[in-house]
Amino acid sequence: MNEEVSYGYRKVSPWEKTRLVLGHFETIADRYDLADALLSFGLHFFWRRVALERLNLKNGDRVLDLCGGTGDFAILAARKVEPAGKVVVCDISRAMIVAGRQKAFRAQLERSIVWVQGDAENMSFSDNSFDAIIVGYGIRNFVFLKRGFQEIHRVLRDGGKFLALEFSIPRAKWIRNIYHLYSFHLLPRAGKIITGTAEPFHYLAESIRVFPSPEDVQNELAADGFKNTAFERLTNGIAVLYTGVKDSAPQSGRVL
Repeated sequence: MNEEVSYGYRKVSPWEKTRLVLGHFETIADRYDLADALLSFGLHFFWRRVALERLNLKNGDRVLDLCGGTGDFAILAARKVEPAGKVVVCDISRAMIVAGRQKAFRAQLERSIVWVQGDAENMSFSDNSFDAIIVGYGIRNFVFLKRGFQEIHRVLRDGGKFLALEFSIPRAKWIRNIYHLYSFHLLPRAGKIITGTAEPFHYLAESIRVFPSPEDVQNELAADGFKNTAFERLTNGIAVLYTGVKDSAPQSGRVL
């Protein structure tokens, strides 16, 4: 198959995008949390808490933290659903999982969180496995957005809620100008100081620009079987929350 996909501003094969994205996370896993906190100026803590509020999790829920990395969402969710519930973290990077398990142990939540290495677009979970699924900054890295959304729909129970938190472009022009300067010039330099490499941060800046608009992402969710789809801009649109509920009606035209 000669199909190519976007890897930032470049076009690469689907296999190559997976390899490159995985390589980034494997390289920076041990410094990822520090970079996330410093380079977002702490805003990601606020965004994650807003996202968890929108999910309305309760004791006993089964939650999937997809593309869960070091488990920031999983730790927050576990505190909502324990003791009867369970959170599963699924991520493609073994190094990120190792870092996350250490963090969960320090938070005394190791019994409430299960860690699985896997591909978001081809998950090993059974149909209708989870009450809620959350993806933090991960849908931008899907090779095929439709395939990822359809897999999420499959493993979510009927009536279950999906939420994704993702980066986007600010709406106000003056903020957008500062954001462009920061993303393309300051972010890679600061990222290299913190993690030892600038390449993941170059990719981050480019991938935000080539990712579909919030309106297009919402439309894709609806096309892939979700109902009550919506998006909510945070901090002038630097981050966006996408939500949808699994429609129990059967899907058609699934991409395999």
